[in-house]
Amino acid sequence: MLPLTKDAYRATNHKDEYTQMTLWLERREKILWHDNFVQWRLVGDIAPQEIIPPDMDYRRAIKMTKHPTIKRVQLDRIVREYGATFFTEALARYVVGRNQPGLSAAQLEREAAHIIIPFDTVATFHRIKFNSINARGIQDSSVTVDSVHCQPSQEDKRGHMIPARFDTVLVNEGDGGTTGVDGYRVAQVRVVFTLTNQASNVLFRAGPAQPPTHLAYVEWFTPFQQPESHHGLYKVARLIRHGERLASIINISDIRRSIHLIPNFGVAAPLTDMLI
Repeated sequence: MLPLTKDAYRATNHKDEYTQMTLWLERREKILWHDNFVQWRLVGDIAPQEIIPPDMDYRRAIKMTKHPTIKRVQLDRIVREYGATFFTEALARYVVGRNQPGLSAAQLEREAAHIIIPFDTVATFHRIKFNSINARGIQDSSVTVDSVHCQPSQEDKRGHMIPARFDTVLVNEGDGGTTGVDGYRVAQVRVVFTLTNQASNVLFRAGPAQPPTHLAYVEWFTPFQQPESHHGLYKVARLIRHGERLASIINISDIRRSIHLIPNFGVAAPLTDMLI
């Protein structure tokens, strides 16, 4: 793949190279397809290949990149740029909840107050991908059927500002089924991160169950109620407690899929862009 990338770059005038490289690759692909067609016509029909029949199975498998998008992000940047306002507090509650399951909410808060976070940076990922699983239960890593973005605003090479994007998702709270919304809740993903092995050994108790590799800081929306009678859609709102958004740390394996929310504009939609 690397030689092909180099060839595509050499074919450009080194200005706005991505557009030219994409066009060059597209043309090479068309030539390759045409060459295969010519060879097929010259050789004749090939042996029929086994075709996997399509199905209605919605199973998906999470695919994360091998390396993080940013290896080291200061915790103050997590709060300021990613909007994860209560990151350390949520992580402390997650650690206590995993080490001491069964505590009441009040007990968990008291124990979390004594947790010391032994690091000041984390590795962050800006995208979660979902691959399809075919009828035989095999994950097809070449087919991305869904993705979740969680990245702060940034400048491109030309100095143009790329707006921040923090997608909303459907989270399994433990008893969610394959269909319906029972056991699920909407949340907005602010940051996906990993902890070093050293940090995990300090925070989590040793046991047969290893701590998750990838975690996500999410802000919750209200639970699903009855759908609206006139359009059949569910109405949700941000979950606010004491004037602040309620947030938690979750395992990314609890994320079922991305979900799109339609804003309730009221009588008239505002002219300015709306950011969640």
